[in-house]
Amino acid sequence: MKKNISILSVLVIMVLVISMLCACGGTEPAADESASGDAAAETATVILVDQDETEYTYEVPAGMNLRDSLKEAGLIDDANYSNMFVETIDGHTALMADGVLWLMCDQDKNQINGFYEEKMVEPGETIYLIYTVAPNFDD
Repeated sequence: MKKNISILSVLVIMVLVISMLCACGGTEPAADESASGDAAAETATVILVDQDETEYTYEVPAGMNLRDSLKEAGLIDDANYSNMFVETIDGHTALMADGVLWLMCDQDKNQINGFYEEKMVEPGETIYLIYTVAPNFDD
């Protein structure tokens, strides 16, 4: 009789442990749900304003500098990544040799000082890259 009670006790304990494990596992979000929620929170928006003032909107990863973010999003190639000035973004070109560049601006289109390597992209942020005639400091 004692043997039957101890076997029954072990079975009850095992059922309780299995139930608890199933209950804990059920509270976690599905892998695809958590990934999509985190992905949305970890992106920023880059709006490219071309020479004809057409706007092109892109989602880029946040948490890195702007140059790395553009590269990671596939918007610049290896050559542009290693240039001093990013000249071609997704096929849109502003050549410094022609006296134009992509001016980095905030969401209100105010200039952001610094280089693409210095600008950290924050989640949810909007950055404008505006086709701009470069100032001629030689005159």
